Amino acid sequence: MLNRSPSSAITTSRRRLLQGVTAGVLGCSLPSLLAAESQAKSVRPSGARARNVLVIYEEGGISQMDSWDPKPDALLDHRSPFAPIATKVPGIHYSSLLSQVSQHADKLAVVRSMTSTTAAGHIEGCLEFFKGYRFDSPAFRGADLRTHRFPDIGSVVTESLGTECPQLPGYVLCPGANLPNHVGNPGFLGSGRAPWKLGTKSLGENLADRAWRVRSLDPQPGMNAERMSQRRNLLQSLDRAGTTVQSQGESQARFHEYAFDLLTSPEVQGAFQLERESPATIERYGTDHRGRCYLLGRKLIEAGVRFVTVTVIQPPELVGRPGTGESNGVFLNWDHHEGIYRNGPCGGPQGMSNQERYGLPHAVMMPSLDRSLSALLEDLHQRGLLEETLVCFITEMGRTPRLNKWQGRDHWSRAMSIAFAGAGVPGGQVIGVTDREGGDVVERRYTPYDYAETIYRKLGINTDQRLRMADGRPVEFSDGGVPIRELF
Repeated sequence: MLNRSPSSAITTSRRRLLQGVTAGVLGCSLPSLLAAESQAKSVRPSGARARNVLVIYEEGGISQMDSWDPKPDALLDHRSPFAPIATKVPGIHYSSLLSQVSQHADKLAVVRSMTSTTAAGHIEGCLEFFKGYRFDSPAFRGADLRTHRFPDIGSVVTESLGTECPQLPGYVLCPGANLPNHVGNPGFLGSGRAPWKLGTKSLGENLADRAWRVRSLDPQPGMNAERMSQRRNLLQSLDRAGTTVQSQGESQARFHEYAFDLLTSPEVQGAFQLERESPATIERYGTDHRGRCYLLGRKLIEAGVRFVTVTVIQPPELVGRPGTGESNGVFLNWDHHEGIYRNGPCGGPQGMSNQERYGLPHAVMMPSLDRSLSALLEDLHQRGLLEETLVCFITEMGRTPRLNKWQGRDHWSRAMSIAFAGAGVPGGQVIGVTDREGGDVVERRYTPYDYAETIYRKLGINTDQRLRMADGRPVEFSDGGVPIRELF
């Protein structure tokens, strides 16, 4: 039998003790994750305009002509019934479905000439916007799209910069649902750079439920606050008794303290307690699921999390309630292959088979988005957070410029719109031009790889250097992307 030194036994006891408290969070030891965060730089590079990044990802593929790129001169049979409206910036028009957001056009730079993956698929488009690499990249293609080996942009950012909030992971999916659950991963950077998914259900959890909480912060069964405090005291005793290498012992003790803080600190817990906000703020964002997702995203940015991605898909249990489509529909996202402008059964393949979604058109969903996005921009600005927070509004693809026979719009990758605000982004502009129907880019074409490069450069990350794989091989930060120059 191998004899272990007293310090080795104490180290083993310390490890088991902490795992007994934090097991299940992120699927790995929370102190290990926090230790990984500390290995990255924790200061902003010189010249960086962004301190944090807040990505709003609306799943399903929002119609560009019904949001940021209205086309009143399109053929009548395929034209959106929602006319353009003037915004706060003279000469810039959005769809009338974005009436509240239009009053913040001076803060926004809209890229109308964005494109998506040539596959025009949901998971492919989501993957490319999350990673900044082609979904079929020969260098990183896995067994399937879930095992793509290039890290998420958020993982690369925390690898490069760490976080200024050591009690929380640097990359958070808020709450994490559906497509991001499939494609989001740390790739070759390893589990220490994994996104923390606040939700536990693949199709999402209902944040409008007052009983909602971050379940991964629940103590293990039988671990109440008193027992946790006892274990913390015991851990401190072990540290005092067995630190043989002082600097390493102090460092590990610090990570253990951070882990306990995450589980017990009122300040950290407060970042997830939406009811701490004023009633007026909650009402402004909206008391529905989308509004509360956006509000939670702001709270995490305010807490100092480096990279937050708000992932919005309405939970399945909401289907069939007043204002939420037909009772047999599912997937309350923007994938409107049928009846994009009609609120009711559409008679198409999806509706007849009760698959995916039907009966909840863009016009029913857009007021919720309009309200929550305008509230977010307003709130970040008023709190002084917008100056150093890069806000990215994305979806995974556009919609066809022509209606199909079921009066819906299908997947389209040749033209789509996304938007940016904050962190020195010159607002009040539209970037790029599409043709009369919004189907093809005719000026300033951009890609998800350019989107990724823009985020890195805004944060001050020098992408002329290279990431390093485990074997030391150099890797480019994006798949040939270039920064979107109009955003600088």
